[in-house]
Amino acid sequence: MLMSRAVPILLGALLAAACTPEPPTPGYDYPPPHAERAPPPASYRAAPPPHTAVAEPRTVKPIGAGVLAANVVDGYMDNEENEMRAALRGSGIIVARTGNDLLLNIRSDSLFEPESFSLSTHGSEILARLAVVVRKFDSTLLVANGFTDTTGSRAQNLTVSQKRAETVVKRLAEDGVEQKRLAAKGFGDEILKIPTGPNVSEARNRRIEIRITPLVKT
Repeated sequence: MLMSRAVPILLGALLAAACTPEPPTPGYDYPPPHAERAPPPASYRAAPPPHTAVAEPRTVKPIGAGVLAANVVDGYMDNEENEMRAALRGSGIIVARTGNDLLLNIRSDSLFEPESFSLSTHGSEILARLAVVVRKFDSTLLVANGFTDTTGSRAQNLTVSQKRAETVVKRLAEDGVEQKRLAAKGFGDEILKIPTGPNVSEARNRRIEIRITPLVKT
């Protein structure tokens, strides 16, 4: 009797389960785990590495060649002095102003290899920085004056100072300064910055002084 009642109940439960709808499935399928990536098409080419730009030599737009009117000389040389000081900051070069002339005092030991007429790497860098400014302010003339200490004979010192001054002028010309604006003069041990006796090695006397003079209309 109990068994006969249980059979219809069990059949009803089975029918209800069969009629229950399954939950909906998403409209897309995830790729199976560890799926391999398809190879790129034959026409695909990897993008080239980014181009590393090479720094171009710095160009300078000259302010204007020719002589200057008297009423603009002060301002012109003020601007050149300011740019010169900025360009040579930290180089050890002394920049002075005498009237409207600029005077650069450079120790030879900072420019040249020891006991040589050849520029050192540091010396070449200094003159390159100087050339950038004087190329821009092109209404000026430059004279490189060479000086030595009292070691060596007068004749030897005169030769050394002249050749070193000429080396400076040559490098400025190679760095783009017009040759017609440049001159070199050697004085040997005639004009000592620090007075000494003969045969005294004094680094402050071994120097190049570059005088920059404006071209003024008369």
